[in-house]
Amino acid sequence: MTTKADIVWDIALQLGVEPPKMSTGSTEPREIFDMVNHTLGLGLESHLTKPEIARQIVEASGKPWNADYESHGGTVTKLGLLAVRAAVQHFVGS
Repeated sequence: MTTKADIVWDIALQLGVEPPKMSTGSTEPREIFDMVNHTLGLGLESHLTKPEIARQIVEASGKPWNADYESHGGTVTKLGLLAVRAAVQHFVGS
């Protein structure tokens, strides 16, 4: 079974960057979204929340953002991380 940590690791590898440290539990680190934004040169604003920046990454690839990609606690769900990974794959051509 793929975990959020596995997805974060895979995104970092696709970008060619060191994966950020995962916090306890299943909360994804903000750094992974910042890494995507910076490495791909998307120019997204730094004040965005994790769900907002993840949404803009996904939408920049031409895909829609679904409500089940984020939770009420301000985190991105596993499905949301998978959508971000697909967006990264779109941009890097994997």
